Amino acid sequence: MDTGQLWRIAAELLKGHGEAAEAEALKRADAAIDGGDVDGFNRWKCVARLIVEMQSKTPSGHVH
Repeated sequence: MDTGQLWRIAAELLKGHGEAAEAEALKRADAAIDGGDVDGFNRWKCVARLIVEMQSKTPSGHVH
């Protein structure tokens, strides 16, 4: 999975889960590792980090 796909997944989770998007990604990471899917775990952890990055760059208040 390329970086662009991970960014799209992160954006979709933000759109669908709002403030809970990071928690949702981490929940999916836990489910992946519980199922023995190390690659899936790593992907979901990466998505969680991207969500945090996206949230930190989202402007608040009025944008001019």
